Amino acid sequence: MHSMTGYGRGTATDSKTGLTATFELSAVNRKSLDANINAPREWAGFEQTCQAWLREGVQRGRINIHLKVESNQGANSDSGLNWDEASLDAGIQQLRQYAEKNNFPFEVNSDLLLNLAKTLKKDSALPSWKAIESTLEAAFKTALDDLNSMRREEGAALAKDLLQQLKELEAQCQVIANHAKQTVEQYRDTLLQRLKKLGLELDLEDERLLKEIAFFADRSDISEELTRLEAHLAQLRSFIDSNEALGRKMDFLCQEINRELNTTGSKSTSIEITRAVLEGKNALERIREQVQNVE
Repeated sequence: MHSMTGYGRGTATDSKTGLTATFELSAVNRKSLDANINAPREWAGFEQTCQAWLREGVQRGRINIHLKVESNQGANSDSGLNWDEASLDAGIQQLRQYAEKNNFPFEVNSDLLLNLAKTLKKDSALPSWKAIESTLEAAFKTALDDLNSMRREEGAALAKDLLQQLKELEAQCQVIANHAKQTVEQYRDTLLQRLKKLGLELDLEDERLLKEIAFFADRSDISEELTRLEAHLAQLRSFIDSNEALGRKMDFLCQEINRELNTTGSKSTSIEITRAVLEGKNALERIREQVQNVE
């Protein structure tokens, strides 16, 4: 079982270009897989490849991917300016000539230099990403392994807590099943006592009494609900023990268990069953909260 939250980092250096790629991956909860990739803008097509690498190790969650590429001299792909000084000098000269031609005041200051430098900034000193694809992939997969290692650790903690809550839910369902066996008999005894208080002595074989008891038995029968609850709980336990990404299925299963508990509670007239249903729903709510974190 994997949690949907975690962090991973991976670095690799390309021997030919001397470029070092560093990926940082952070993951939070999300119903589907959603990747936000921060990479050099000039690397067209890289995001699709990056998403393909991601899908090999992650199925759900909001993943923020940050890539930093540095040369061995420390030049950074996503910070600093990288321009040709000759082009900058030529740009200033062209602006001066244009200003003089149109009688505009012209002054070279820091704002002008910065804006012109940005305009004349080289696309990048970086090669095409495909030229260092193997290096990028190595760095990414290291980060992904690191991320998944953390997600597995958190998933193990989630599984431990889920099994504890499931055990409590199973115990409450067993209480319901035990008291359900006595419900009709208790109703019959209570009905006879009420009739006696009213001065009505009816034989146990009286047709009217038998019909009333039969009607109550049919109305309060929760055998189908108990069968479905048993099946759902067994399946939920198998999901917790699985290494697959089953968070969505677990969430759906919790909804079905809640439905069966609600039906059981509405049919029951036993205070013990009602109490067990309430305790079971409390345990189920704790399970549902944790399931939101499961991949």
